[in-house]
Amino acid sequence: MQELSLNECIELALKNNIDAGKKHINTQSAKLNLQQERANLLPSVNAGFTYGLNLGRSINPQTNTYVNEHISYANPYLGGSLLLFNGMAQQNSIKQYLYLYKATEQEEVLAKNELSLNVILSYIEVLTCSDLLKLARLRQQTTSRQVERIDALNQSGAISPSDFFDLKGQFANDKLAETNADNQLQNAIFSLVKLMNIPYSEGLRFAVLNTDDFELNYADTVSEILQNGLSNFASVKIADSQRRSAYFKFKTDRAFLYPTITFNSGITSNYSNKAVDIQDKPLTYFEQFNNNLSKSFSLNLSIPVFHNFSKRTNKALAQLQQRQSDLIAESTRIQLQQLIRQAYFNMTASKERYLNSLEQVNAYKESYRANEIRFNAGAINATDYLISKNNLDRANIAVLTNRYDFIVRRKVLDFYQGKSLKQ
Repeated sequence: MQELSLNECIELALKNNIDAGKKHINTQSAKLNLQQERANLLPSVNAGFTYGLNLGRSINPQTNTYVNEHISYANPYLGGSLLLFNGMAQQNSIKQYLYLYKATEQEEVLAKNELSLNVILSYIEVLTCSDLLKLARLRQQTTSRQVERIDALNQSGAISPSDFFDLKGQFANDKLAETNADNQLQNAIFSLVKLMNIPYSEGLRFAVLNTDDFELNYADTVSEILQNGLSNFASVKIADSQRRSAYFKFKTDRAFLYPTITFNSGITSNYSNKAVDIQDKPLTYFEQFNNNLSKSFSLNLSIPVFHNFSKRTNKALAQLQQRQSDLIAESTRIQLQQLIRQAYFNMTASKERYLNSLEQVNAYKESYRANEIRFNAGAINATDYLISKNNLDRANIAVLTNRYDFIVRRKVLDFYQGKSLKQ
């Protein structure tokens, strides 16, 4: 029988989840784009070799006169080009893609953190439903023993028939509650398995979390959580990186309004099967290569004069995109602060509910113990007994759900601070 821990479930989800895999591919693509932008600063070098055959009337490349012969020729060449200046467009483009890469990296981090949090929520839901199912079975067993005990009393007329049938009705209600709890558990397991992207197995089990000794007081204050969140949360880093990328996109488009200077160089030669020396002796290929070797160097200046206002329009659009990214970054910080404050409030309220439910259980436990003794002695009827029993059952359920709810609220605060969500 396979039993998975919370950390194992998180690792399986990160490994198998399709959406997380897509984010990783996006990160690798952004990295390659950045590498290519950096490589664009290097000179471009091209080499080639042309071989041809002229039939009939053609120009002899050796004498530059027309002949009516078959002439074969070859032209090897090597050329290069280096960008010297284009208004710093290429350097700014590199920075633009650098911050795009950083943003994509953080998008992958955010996706994985969100997936981890969803796995934790689903895992705790499984444990909650499992504990609720155990509680429902205990309730049914307790009611079943009471039904068996008073069945004989009912047949002998020692108790009121209404007490017997009230208890049997409660027993049927407890059986229904057990069925519902089992159905909720299976649905929770299906949801968790879906996040992990693994096949469902009836033998699949999940390790119980140690919730008896968890810390009730959260280590960080709300101001510390806010500071950590604004510094570490992936959404803030994404917005900041996108803002910086938009800024350098604007500088790149603005640079296209400046002239471009490139340095070009080349080396070429040629060969012909009709080439001869002064003694009419055929020249070899390498002799012709050395004799016909030609080198060239040039500086090219390109000045943008008029391009249908397209470059100025691109610059204006990039500036608007930069302003929009500034607003998004500011909005992201404001929303994060609101979410953190709300999450901290929810965690505090969940803690209070848990402590109150513990007090409630202790009170109802004593009440139920006393009423059970009185009911077994025939001092109270089934209605009073069932009220006491149901009060205790509801209190036990409240303790269970509030305990797990408090754990979830703590994990949400860890999530907003970019902390590890593993145990």
